[in-house]
Amino acid sequence: MRRWVRIRERHQDKWSHFTSGMLKLLDDAIVGDGAAKGNVQIFNPLVNGLQIVTQRGFDVQFLQQFEIVQADEPSACGRAFRLRRRVMIPDITLDRSYQPYLTVASLNGYRAVQSTPILKSDGSVIGVFSTHFEDTHTWSFEAESALDKYASIIGGAITQLIESAAV
Repeated sequence: MRRWVRIRERHQDKWSHFTSGMLKLLDDAIVGDGAAKGNVQIFNPLVNGLQIVTQRGFDVQFLQQFEIVQADEPSACGRAFRLRRRVMIPDITLDRSYQPYLTVASLNGYRAVQSTPILKSDGSVIGVFSTHFEDTHTWSFEAESALDKYASIIGGAITQLIESAAV
């Protein structure tokens, strides 16, 4: 997993190509989920946490709040990271664990969120992608299947980036 960090630091062309592709995938996932905004985080072993690599629709305060997310944090992405399963919060105002993030959520105009872990074949988390909704939200079985599809595609892109660093 340290390979993507090296690419980001030393191979700007590869990193730029990767983040452009991630943004396109994220945009597709946002539209496919009917969301307003979203982000993709990759596990960074140097900080033992998730780090945002691309996002759509958030302000600086949100990006600072979620710059690095640890597995023990009560955010949706922190829980997805820790539990290795999707976390859906249909109304963040009713979720006691999400209370520390209500101000930043209000400032960024979202009321519901889902975070889907991106898993390697051995079950370890290599990232999390999240979509955020302006109003309360519930997910259909079809929406959850689409989220799984996007997680798989994003995971493939992350894996490809990591493997390209070995070359």
